[in-house]
Amino acid sequence: MPSWVPRSKLEWAYFGSTATQAVVITPVQVTVLVVYLEWVNSVVYQVPLAYVTPLSLGTTTLGALYQLVLTLDAYRIKNNIQLFVQCICNICLSIATVMQYGQIRNANARILINHDMYGTPFAKYDWKFWDHVSPALITCIVISCLSSVAMCGLAYGLYREFSWALYEQVSPDRKMRLRYVAYQVYLVILKFTPFFIIAFILLYDLVDVHYEEPEFSLTMAIIPAALIHVGLAIYFVRIETGVGMIFVLLGHAAEMVYLVSRIIVLNSSSMLARTLLKDEMVFLASIAVGFSAIAFLAGSICFANFRKGLKPLVLSQVQHKRPNNEFENDYHFQRLNHNVVAAPEQARRFAID
Repeated sequence: MPSWVPRSKLEWAYFGSTATQAVVITPVQVTVLVVYLEWVNSVVYQVPLAYVTPLSLGTTTLGALYQLVLTLDAYRIKNNIQLFVQCICNICLSIATVMQYGQIRNANARILINHDMYGTPFAKYDWKFWDHVSPALITCIVISCLSSVAMCGLAYGLYREFSWALYEQVSPDRKMRLRYVAYQVYLVILKFTPFFIIAFILLYDLVDVHYEEPEFSLTMAIIPAALIHVGLAIYFVRIETGVGMIFVLLGHAAEMVYLVSRIIVLNSSSMLARTLLKDEMVFLASIAVGFSAIAFLAGSICFANFRKGLKPLVLSQVQHKRPNNEFENDYHFQRLNHNVVAAPEQARRFAID
């Protein structure tokens, strides 16, 4: 049975790095948000400036929590590909945390000098908001960067441990292993892409578009559509449905076209280009484009591998024969269905000299 609990020292160390990041960043940023909500007056919510601090804090906090969940998921499936992609994503999260510091400082300065049409100030002048929260934001930057460094260092050691699972579960045929790796890459990328797409849409819609119709509603509709698209992608690639997979690949292409169009708009001379959080929007959209492109490529490779013998392995229809000297807690590679169906013996453990 798959286990979510870390077992080896390396697993506990890697989990410790992501857990420390989540445990420190989450309460610190929630505290900053509470202080911010007490500091501003209600009239500030009339302008997009009010959303800068809450959205920036929310993006990095959810990212830290999501990284913790994905760490446990990586232990469940013993997938080293997911560990390396996690390292890349955590570096991106650290960059976003650094960007957050400047964005909140700039928002603080602008809130202090602005007021509504009746002269009501956007915030309480007697509160030293920035003096109180800047040390907390610096702490988040340090913790996030240290966590990224630790994750990158520990990922190599975990790669050596997890790599045995591939040889243990997949046919010794090299072509079959490559097909299975492409399938694993696709599943991993599908876990990360929606986060960056959703993060970008929330910033772009609430700050830049700021409730202007019909673009606001159409853009927000992308969020449920993206989640449904991920579910369909997993289902169709698992059962090897050609028509469904074509639909999924078109979805990846549509994601890329939309995101690239928004990057062009944000770097143009239009009104939408003159917005708060512009750098973070471009950063998140660029990452989302990169992941969507990789998903499209990996999905295309999986589509080309349909009906070439991978489906029984994906559906766990190949029975794994356990050698007498192999313990119950040895690593196993990911299965979408962990209930193994008895079938003729087709694969044995790959021997390594």
